Amino acid sequence: MTWNEGYVLEVNYTYGFYGELSPLKLALAATLKSLKSPNLEKNFNYCELACGRGYSTNLLASCYPQAQFYANDFNPSHIVEARTLAETAGTKNVHFFDDSFEEFINQDLPQFDFIVLHGIYSWITPRNRLAIVNFIRQKIKVGGMVYISYNTLPGWAAARPMQALMLRYGRNSSEPILSRIEKALSFTEQMLESKATYFTQNPILKPRLEKLKEQNRYYLAHEYFNEEWNAFYFDEVAKELEEAKLNFMGSAHLIDYVDAVNLSAAAQTQLSEVTDPIFQQVVRDFFLNTQFRRDIFTRGQLSLLSQEHLQVLRSLRFALVTSIKSMKFKHQFPLGEVELQEKVYRPICEALENGPLTLGELQKDIRTKDIALNSLYQALIIMTGIGYTHPAVSETVRKQRQKSTDAFNSAVKAKAIYSDEMNFLASPLVGTGIVVNRLEQLLLLAKERKQDGPQFIWQVLSGQGKKIIKEGKTLETESENLAHLATVAENFNGDRLPLLTKLGIS
Repeated sequence: MTWNEGYVLEVNYTYGFYGELSPLKLALAATLKSLKSPNLEKNFNYCELACGRGYSTNLLASCYPQAQFYANDFNPSHIVEARTLAETAGTKNVHFFDDSFEEFINQDLPQFDFIVLHGIYSWITPRNRLAIVNFIRQKIKVGGMVYISYNTLPGWAAARPMQALMLRYGRNSSEPILSRIEKALSFTEQMLESKATYFTQNPILKPRLEKLKEQNRYYLAHEYFNEEWNAFYFDEVAKELEEAKLNFMGSAHLIDYVDAVNLSAAAQTQLSEVTDPIFQQVVRDFFLNTQFRRDIFTRGQLSLLSQEHLQVLRSLRFALVTSIKSMKFKHQFPLGEVELQEKVYRPICEALENGPLTLGELQKDIRTKDIALNSLYQALIIMTGIGYTHPAVSETVRKQRQKSTDAFNSAVKAKAIYSDEMNFLASPLVGTGIVVNRLEQLLLLAKERKQDGPQFIWQVLSGQGKKIIKEGKTLETESENLAHLATVAENFNGDRLPLLTKLGIS
């Protein structure tokens, strides 16, 4: 067995950012479970296992300059990229290692308040899973939080053989992996069109295959073409993590805390009759046909008294991370399409439009004072779950973090001249990544350099032989491209820029 142990190394993983890794989001989940959450304004230690290209770790390190961040990935190319981004941004509180899980534990590491791993648990050998559990057992603090996400059964039950089919098809070729992926997708589609019984008896696979064809091929290489590929029932993962003295706390996916948009009344009743908390999660996954879990485990938990919990809830501060103009009040949830009550949600958004407010302040605001506390609370959880709001820090703390996030964002924006891979910038106000696409980053860079935005972007694009594609058609002339970019800049300056400025991104 080679050192990569069957893990895809031919292409690098994508530059993803996963909001569930945010310490503020993890702390909020603890509060929702009526548990004491860590004080994120003090020093803390954070570790990401299998960090990929280090984008999430670098971004979060810039948002929490008082903390120390550590991360490993056994692909040296990933670590070179991660360290280069940290050096370019001048981020001093982040440390990257190209170690395996077994090797990483031998580094001079502190005890961690947070250990996080996204997705990787599904793509590694049992030996490596054991190494992760051993690492957590030795390195997580008492009271520390562990975030772990993984492919889940029963949601993957129907599609799992399709992944196996594509993997086996690819084994029969010596072509580069991206070519193998295209041919495996084509071969699988031919089987579907030929009405192979597997596909006719599993009609949900057709739309799933259509979505796969639209996915980033670098993502598919890692999601579908690793030799090790596993999906787990929740209780299997919980049992493995027991060896690290971990107990299940709850979900990092905040929508999971609102049963009304997830489960029918009958499902809620049946689920409430399941007394074992571990089996209850398994049953819940059957009701939802869960494909991917985002779980939080802890080593020890300290419950809050009811009055103490209420006080903590009222002190929670939230900020808008999306403009009101772009919000929709109909959303697709596991239960189906749900229409959010505009008379509740819109006043909350209008109150937050001028800046972050605590739940207690929202109770007193003239626009929201007539909304019951429970309704305010549930609305904020749903809005945070769908990406409209996010927990926020005080203005004093935001100012303390501004310098380090500015430096990280400048490094990312400079990269946008050559690449569209990095689509998140760091917000010191909400301590997480905010989606900012390449054109928007270039407009921010032009503003930083005191240049005309459309002219600056056109110089970048034309210098690389590129043109704007609008509604599927290439804009051929310079005047057409500049006219479109002027419209983009006008919309950005009127809508997005004020929001990003409030979030500390400009």
